[in-house]
Amino acid sequence: MPIRFALNRTCAPQLALPEFIALATTVGVQAVEIRNDIEGREFADGTPAAEVKARLDDAGLQIASVNALQRCNDWTPDRATEAEALVAYAAALGAPGLVLCPVHTEDHGWTEAEAEKNLRDGLRALRPILRDHGVTGYVEPLGMRGSTMKRQAMAVAAVSDIDGWDDFRLCYDTFQFYRCGDTQLFPDRIGLAHMSGITRTDLAPGDLTEPDRELIFVGDRVGNIAQLRALQAAGYDGFVSMEPFSPDVQADPQLAAHLRASLDYVATLLADTPPNA
Repeated sequence: MPIRFALNRTCAPQLALPEFIALATTVGVQAVEIRNDIEGREFADGTPAAEVKARLDDAGLQIASVNALQRCNDWTPDRATEAEALVAYAAALGAPGLVLCPVHTEDHGWTEAEAEKNLRDGLRALRPILRDHGVTGYVEPLGMRGSTMKRQAMAVAAVSDIDGWDDFRLCYDTFQFYRCGDTQLFPDRIGLAHMSGITRTDLAPGDLTEPDRELIFVGDRVGNIAQLRALQAAGYDGFVSMEPFSPDVQADPQLAAHLRASLDYVATLLADTPPNA
């Protein structure tokens, strides 16, 4: 089955919504991810979900997710208010899920046991909010230093412990998987996948940061093709969303052409995967 591509808003945060939608249709993706953390853009600027949805519907685009509730494992009254607003917005958009990111500051001060407990507490608190709105929580491990949830297995164990698979899935990110040296794949638990490429060779995986994330071409260090082939082989059929954070990508005057070329590159290599690969 061909990969279903999406674009994360990080591809072009400088564009107004109509121009971002035009970019998505030009490069041929089927869906987009809307973000709540881009100043002056939809959600953050108060654009009603109905307006965003109408524009996407008119363009024939689906919504892959709203991205993201930060510090989902640091539950507070303020976090509950933020979660309610984001989940309601996602539901009004018709988004299947809301991406959930952990605390990722090097000064968090949590022990391993505290991180495990806090993750479960956050997921338990989120569960009724998600359920009330019919939205799935996409739990995304982040592989950077200071992350309180780096690996897929930690997320899987937490959701399993609260018997939460009716309300949660994984958000699998090829870069995060590579950055922390993860090796365990749980394809039947994945609801959304992110991809981006790395070409710089002067840093170890653990030293890479979000601005290093580019499009995917020959020379990619992340091993996107191998990772996506593994997902395909395991039967994953959800969206794979391009999520670069590189300022050079975002400011590229030929962004549409290069995005289309990158997506074509990935699609061609995946289509050439032998059936038993």
